[in-house]
Amino acid sequence: MGVAQVSRPDGPVDASVRIPVLAPLRTVNDALLHLLRGFEPQDWHRPTVHPDRTVKDLVTHLLQGSLNRVSMLRDGFRVATGPISRIEDLTALIQRNNREFMTAMRWVSPRIVIDLLAIYDGEMVAAFEALDPDAPGLGVAWAGEAVSPNWFDVAREYTEKWHHQQQLRDATSRPPLYDPALLTPVLETFARGLPFAFRSRDAKDGTRVAVTVTGPVTLQWTLRRMGKTWSLWSGTPENAEASISLPADLAWRLWTKGVTPDEARASMTLSGDETMAAPLTKFVAIMA
Repeated sequence: MGVAQVSRPDGPVDASVRIPVLAPLRTVNDALLHLLRGFEPQDWHRPTVHPDRTVKDLVTHLLQGSLNRVSMLRDGFRVATGPISRIEDLTALIQRNNREFMTAMRWVSPRIVIDLLAIYDGEMVAAFEALDPDAPGLGVAWAGEAVSPNWFDVAREYTEKWHHQQQLRDATSRPPLYDPALLTPVLETFARGLPFAFRSRDAKDGTRVAVTVTGPVTLQWTLRRMGKTWSLWSGTPENAEASISLPADLAWRLWTKGVTPDEARASMTLSGDETMAAPLTKFVAIMA
Protein backbone atom coordinates (compact mmCIF):
# COMPACT_ATOMS: atom_id res chain seq x y z
CA MET A 1 0.00 0.00 0.00
CA GLY A 2 1.53 3.30 -1.05
CA VAL A 3 1.50 6.60 0.80
CA ALA A 4 -1.15 9.02 -0.44
CA GLN A 5 -0.14 12.67 -0.49
CA VAL A 6 -3.27 14.79 -0.41
CA SER A 7 -2.71 18.16 -2.03
CA ARG A 8 -5.22 20.95 -2.52
CA PRO A 9 -5.20 24.75 -2.59
CA ASP A 10 -4.90 26.43 0.79
CA GLY A 11 -8.20 27.91 1.89
CA PRO A 12 -10.84 27.88 4.60
CA VAL A 13 -12.41 24.51 5.38
CA ASP A 14 -16.04 25.19 6.28
CA ALA A 15 -19.49 23.71 5.73
CA SER A 16 -19.29 24.49 2.01
CA VAL A 17 -16.42 22.00 1.61
CA ARG A 18 -18.07 18.57 1.68
CA ILE A 19 -16.38 15.30 2.55
CA PRO A 20 -17.79 12.60 0.22
CA VAL A 21 -18.18 9.33 2.12
CA LEU A 22 -20.91 7.29 0.44
CA ALA A 23 -18.56 5.29 -1.80
CA PRO A 24 -16.09 4.64 1.05
CA LEU A 25 -19.01 3.69 3.31
CA ARG A 26 -20.13 0.98 0.91
CA THR A 27 -16.57 -0.38 0.84
CA VAL A 28 -16.27 -0.32 4.64
CA ASN A 29 -19.63 -2.10 5.01
CA ASP A 30 -18.55 -4.81 2.57
CA ALA A 31 -15.23 -5.16 4.41
CA LEU A 32 -17.10 -5.63 7.69
CA LEU A 33 -19.17 -8.51 6.34
CA HIS A 34 -16.06 -10.16 4.91
CA LEU A 35 -14.30 -9.71 8.25
CA LEU A 36 -17.13 -11.14 10.35
CA ARG A 37 -17.73 -14.11 8.08
CA GLY A 38 -14.10 -15.07 8.58
CA PHE A 39 -14.23 -15.05 12.38
CA GLU A 40 -13.59 -18.21 14.35
CA PRO A 41 -16.01 -18.83 17.26
CA GLN A 42 -13.45 -17.62 19.79
CA ASP A 43 -13.00 -14.31 17.95
CA TRP A 44 -16.47 -13.18 19.00
CA HIS A 45 -15.50 -13.37 22.67
CA ARG A 46 -12.21 -11.49 22.48
CA PRO A 47 -11.81 -8.26 24.47
CA THR A 48 -11.62 -4.92 22.69
CA VAL A 49 -10.17 -1.52 23.51
CA HIS A 50 -13.46 -0.88 25.34
CA PRO A 51 -13.11 -2.45 28.81
CA ASP A 52 -16.75 -3.56 28.95
CA ARG A 53 -17.23 -4.66 25.33
CA THR A 54 -16.32 -7.92 23.66
CA VAL A 55 -15.96 -8.23 19.90
CA LYS A 56 -19.58 -9.36 19.66
CA ASP A 57 -20.73 -6.39 21.75
CA LEU A 58 -18.94 -4.01 19.42
CA VAL A 59 -20.38 -5.69 16.33
CA THR A 60 -23.90 -5.37 17.72
CA HIS A 61 -23.19 -1.71 18.46
CA LEU A 62 -22.45 -1.27 14.74
CA LEU A 63 -25.76 -2.94 13.95
CA GLN A 64 -27.53 -0.62 16.38
CA GLY A 65 -26.22 2.41 14.51
CA SER A 66 -27.64 1.18 11.22
CA LEU A 67 -30.98 0.21 12.74
CA ASN A 68 -31.32 3.61 14.38
CA ARG A 69 -30.55 5.47 11.16
CA VAL A 70 -32.95 3.40 9.06
CA SER A 71 -35.66 3.80 11.68
CA MET A 72 -35.32 7.58 11.62
CA LEU A 73 -34.61 8.28 7.95
CA ARG A 74 -36.61 5.58 6.16
CA ASP A 75 -39.45 5.05 8.63
CA GLY A 76 -39.67 8.45 10.34
CA PHE A 77 -39.54 6.78 13.75
CA ARG A 78 -38.06 8.60 16.72
CA VAL A 79 -38.19 7.99 20.46
CA ALA A 80 -39.20 11.04 22.48
CA THR A 81 -36.40 11.95 24.88
CA GLY A 82 -37.42 15.44 25.95
CA PRO A 83 -35.21 18.50 25.65
CA ILE A 84 -31.47 17.94 26.06
CA SER A 85 -29.46 21.12 26.55
CA ARG A 86 -26.06 19.81 27.66
CA ILE A 87 -23.65 17.66 25.68
CA GLU A 88 -22.99 15.65 28.84
CA ASP A 89 -26.67 14.70 29.04
CA LEU A 90 -26.73 13.70 25.38
CA THR A 91 -23.62 11.58 25.86
CA ALA A 92 -25.14 9.86 28.89
CA LEU A 93 -28.34 9.10 26.95
CA ILE A 94 -26.41 7.65 24.02
CA GLN A 95 -24.22 5.51 26.25
CA ARG A 96 -27.23 4.17 28.18
CA ASN A 97 -28.97 3.20 24.95
CA ASN A 98 -25.78 1.54 23.72
CA ARG A 99 -25.49 -0.57 26.87
CA GLU A 100 -29.14 -1.63 26.74
CA PHE A 101 -28.91 -2.72 23.12
CA MET A 102 -25.65 -4.64 23.53
CA THR A 103 -26.98 -6.42 26.61
CA ALA A 104 -30.14 -7.51 24.81
CA MET A 105 -28.19 -8.71 21.75
CA ARG A 106 -26.03 -11.04 23.85
CA TRP A 107 -28.89 -13.53 23.46
CA VAL A 108 -28.68 -13.37 19.65
CA SER A 109 -26.29 -15.49 17.60
CA PRO A 110 -23.43 -14.01 15.57
CA ARG A 111 -24.95 -15.46 12.39
CA ILE A 112 -28.17 -13.50 12.92
CA VAL A 113 -26.19 -10.34 13.69
CA ILE A 114 -24.30 -10.75 10.40
CA ASP A 115 -27.55 -11.36 8.50
CA LEU A 116 -29.05 -8.17 9.97
CA LEU A 117 -25.95 -6.14 9.12
CA ALA A 118 -26.09 -7.38 5.52
CA ILE A 119 -29.63 -6.01 5.25
CA TYR A 120 -29.59 -2.82 7.26
CA ASP A 121 -26.15 -1.47 6.40
CA GLY A 122 -27.40 -1.38 2.81
CA GLU A 123 -30.69 0.20 3.86
CA MET A 124 -28.77 2.85 5.77
CA VAL A 125 -26.67 3.80 2.73
CA ALA A 126 -29.82 3.98 0.61
CA ALA A 127 -31.38 6.33 3.15
CA PHE A 128 -28.28 8.51 3.11
CA GLU A 129 -28.32 8.63 -0.69
CA ALA A 130 -31.86 10.06 -0.59
CA LEU A 131 -30.86 13.04 1.57
CA ASP A 132 -30.21 16.56 0.34
CA PRO A 133 -26.55 16.83 1.41
CA ASP A 134 -26.78 20.51 2.33
CA ALA A 135 -30.13 20.40 4.13
CA PRO A 136 -30.07 20.59 7.94
CA GLY A 137 -29.58 17.28 9.70
CA LEU A 138 -28.52 15.92 13.07
CA GLY A 139 -25.96 18.07 14.82
CA VAL A 140 -22.39 16.83 15.16
CA ALA A 141 -22.06 17.64 18.84
CA TRP A 142 -18.32 16.97 19.11
CA ALA A 143 -17.83 19.73 16.51
CA GLY A 144 -19.99 22.10 18.55
CA GLU A 145 -22.97 21.97 16.20
CA ALA A 146 -26.61 21.61 17.29
CA VAL A 147 -27.61 21.29 13.61
CA SER A 148 -25.28 20.14 10.84
CA PRO A 149 -25.71 19.76 7.09
CA ASN A 150 -26.64 16.20 6.20
CA TRP A 151 -23.33 15.54 4.49
CA PHE A 152 -21.44 16.23 7.75
CA ASP A 153 -23.79 14.06 9.78
CA VAL A 154 -23.32 11.24 7.26
CA ALA A 155 -19.54 11.74 7.38
CA ARG A 156 -19.72 11.45 11.17
CA GLU A 157 -21.56 8.14 10.79
CA TYR A 158 -18.86 6.99 8.39
CA THR A 159 -16.20 7.64 11.04
CA GLU A 160 -18.23 5.52 13.47
CA LYS A 161 -18.39 2.60 11.05
CA TRP A 162 -14.71 2.87 10.18
CA HIS A 163 -13.18 3.31 13.61
CA HIS A 164 -15.25 0.59 15.31
CA GLN A 165 -14.38 -1.84 12.54
CA GLN A 166 -10.75 -0.92 13.01
CA GLN A 167 -11.10 -1.70 16.72
CA LEU A 168 -12.52 -5.09 15.76
CA ARG A 169 -9.54 -5.67 13.50
CA ASP A 170 -7.14 -4.74 16.30
CA ALA A 171 -8.91 -7.09 18.72
CA THR A 172 -8.73 -10.04 16.32
CA SER A 173 -5.29 -9.30 14.80
CA ARG A 174 -6.68 -8.60 11.32
CA PRO A 175 -5.08 -6.13 8.85
CA PRO A 176 -6.10 -2.47 9.25
CA LEU A 177 -8.37 -0.51 6.94
CA TYR A 178 -5.64 1.98 6.03
CA ASP A 179 -6.34 2.31 2.33
CA PRO A 180 -6.03 6.09 1.72
CA ALA A 181 -9.48 6.23 0.12
CA LEU A 182 -10.96 4.93 3.39
CA LEU A 183 -8.72 6.58 5.99
CA THR A 184 -8.61 10.10 4.52
CA PRO A 185 -12.36 10.82 4.96
CA VAL A 186 -12.14 9.71 8.60
CA LEU A 187 -9.35 12.13 9.45
CA GLU A 188 -10.81 14.95 7.35
CA THR A 189 -14.10 14.57 9.22
CA PHE A 190 -12.44 14.50 12.62
CA ALA A 191 -10.45 17.62 11.75
CA ARG A 192 -13.68 19.59 11.36
CA GLY A 193 -14.03 19.43 15.14
CA LEU A 194 -10.65 21.01 15.88
CA PRO A 195 -11.88 24.64 15.97
CA PHE A 196 -14.40 23.59 18.63
CA ALA A 197 -11.66 21.73 20.51
CA PHE A 198 -9.63 24.97 20.60
CA ARG A 199 -12.58 27.18 21.58
CA SER A 200 -11.27 27.81 25.12
CA ARG A 201 -7.65 28.34 24.06
CA ASP A 202 -7.03 32.07 24.02
CA ALA A 203 -4.48 33.54 21.62
CA LYS A 204 -3.87 36.80 19.85
CA ASP A 205 -5.48 37.36 16.47
CA GLY A 206 -3.41 35.98 13.65
CA THR A 207 -2.09 33.00 15.62
CA ARG A 208 -1.69 29.88 13.49
CA VAL A 209 -1.40 26.28 14.65
CA ALA A 210 -0.22 23.91 11.92
CA VAL A 211 -1.35 20.29 12.18
CA THR A 212 0.15 17.56 10.00
CA VAL A 213 -0.90 13.91 9.92
CA THR A 214 1.58 11.48 8.39
CA GLY A 215 1.60 7.79 7.57
CA PRO A 216 -0.67 5.97 5.13
CA VAL A 217 -2.01 9.42 4.26
CA THR A 218 -0.48 12.87 4.61
CA LEU A 219 -2.92 15.62 5.56
CA GLN A 220 -2.26 19.20 6.59
CA TRP A 221 -4.49 21.80 8.24
CA THR A 222 -4.02 25.11 9.99
CA LEU A 223 -6.06 26.48 12.86
CA ARG A 224 -6.27 30.27 12.61
CA ARG A 225 -7.29 32.63 15.38
CA MET A 226 -9.22 35.71 14.28
CA GLY A 227 -11.91 37.74 16.02
CA LYS A 228 -11.60 35.58 19.15
CA THR A 229 -12.58 32.43 17.26
CA TRP A 230 -10.67 29.61 15.60
CA SER A 231 -11.22 28.44 12.03
CA LEU A 232 -9.81 25.53 10.03
CA TRP A 233 -7.80 26.02 6.84
CA SER A 234 -6.23 23.51 4.48
CA GLY A 235 -2.46 23.42 4.15
CA THR A 236 0.20 24.58 6.58
CA PRO A 237 2.42 27.70 6.56
CA GLU A 238 6.17 27.47 7.16
CA ASN A 239 6.18 30.04 9.96
CA ALA A 240 3.20 29.03 12.11
CA GLU A 241 3.35 29.98 15.78
CA ALA A 242 2.97 26.28 16.63
CA SER A 243 3.41 23.14 14.56
CA ILE A 244 2.16 19.68 15.52
CA SER A 245 2.82 16.46 13.61
CA LEU A 246 1.46 13.02 14.45
CA PRO A 247 1.09 9.68 12.66
CA ALA A 248 -2.30 8.85 11.17
CA ASP A 249 -2.41 5.63 13.19
CA LEU A 250 -2.09 7.72 16.34
CA ALA A 251 -4.48 10.51 15.26
CA TRP A 252 -7.59 8.37 14.87
CA ARG A 253 -6.84 6.46 18.09
CA LEU A 254 -6.29 9.69 20.04
CA TRP A 255 -9.51 11.28 18.82
CA THR A 256 -11.56 8.14 19.64
CA LYS A 257 -10.08 7.66 23.14
CA GLY A 258 -7.94 4.72 22.08
CA VAL A 259 -4.82 6.28 23.63
CA THR A 260 -4.39 8.84 26.38
CA PRO A 261 -3.17 12.39 25.78
CA ASP A 262 0.10 11.57 27.55
CA GLU A 263 0.65 8.50 25.38
CA ALA A 264 -0.03 10.59 22.28
CA ARG A 265 2.41 13.33 23.26
CA ALA A 266 5.22 10.79 23.31
CA SER A 267 4.73 10.11 19.57
CA MET A 268 4.04 13.66 18.41
CA THR A 269 6.50 16.18 17.00
CA LEU A 270 6.04 19.71 18.35
CA SER A 271 7.69 23.02 17.58
CA GLY A 272 6.93 26.61 18.55
CA ASP A 273 4.36 27.09 21.29
CA GLU A 274 4.04 23.53 22.59
CA THR A 275 1.12 24.46 24.86
CA MET A 276 -1.04 24.51 21.72
CA ALA A 277 -0.92 20.70 21.68
CA ALA A 278 -3.19 20.39 24.72
CA PRO A 279 -6.54 21.11 22.97
CA LEU A 280 -5.62 18.73 20.17
CA THR A 281 -4.69 15.87 22.53
CA LYS A 282 -7.88 16.36 24.60
CA PHE A 283 -10.18 16.49 21.56
CA VAL A 284 -12.63 13.57 21.30
CA ALA A 285 -14.58 12.97 18.07
CA ILE A 286 -17.03 10.49 19.54
CA MET A 287 -19.84 10.80 22.06
CA ALA A 288 -18.07 9.18 24.99
